[in-house]
Amino acid sequence: MLEVSGLDIAYGAFEVLHGVNLVVAERRIVGLFGHNGAGKSSLLKGVYGVLPVRAGKVRFFGQEITNQRPFRQAERGIRFVPQEGNVFPNLSVEDNLRMGALRLSGDAAARAARFAEVYETFPILRERRDARARVLSGGERQMLAISIALMTRPRLLLLDEPSAGLAPILVQRLFEMIVSIRDRFGMAVLLVEQNVNEALRIADDVCVLEEGRFVYAGPASEKDLIVRRLWRLEKG
Repeated sequence: MLEVSGLDIAYGAFEVLHGVNLVVAERRIVGLFGHNGAGKSSLLKGVYGVLPVRAGKVRFFGQEITNQRPFRQAERGIRFVPQEGNVFPNLSVEDNLRMGALRLSGDAAARAARFAEVYETFPILRERRDARARVLSGGERQMLAISIALMTRPRLLLLDEPSAGLAPILVQRLFEMIVSIRDRFGMAVLLVEQNVNEALRIADDVCVLEEGRFVYAGPASEKDLIVRRLWRLEKG
């Protein structure tokens, strides 16, 4: 599905990713772990076209999409949910979802079906559909941010730190919801997350970044090895 090969990304003269290779298969949840500054968010942004790729290629279902603009990536079936600035605070929940569907092809019936799918997945958003996004709780805002992306039924969802700032009980529920939407919408998920324990509960595969390079890529079941790589107790 998604193939990243030899990816280099830099902020000016400062290179944050060095020759990164990554594969995300269909309907898989891939956890992307690493310490702050390892390049995790930069990788998502490079795939989505928010940051320019200096070298390497990004392919989606065999088609090269390197450095395509974000709205083109969305049209192809990729959606990115950033950690911050991921909702329109002064718009209602329903208007936020309409913004997510602006480029949605199809007739009014298709749009109505998407709203129904989102509201069935996150019933609280139906109850709060007339509320402005700025008054939602942290958990509700994250549900809304993900739902905006779901309005185009993406094949690949890029999530950047979705649990940031949430209470522990909400974190657990959020990750359960990620599994639910993967199954319901039939998508793959590339997940950047600092809450490694919770993310490992739902991930199929894991990649660990250290200083812009992968030091582990393999099944999420290798939990001891993953933790050792994260804590730099074992080198690849």
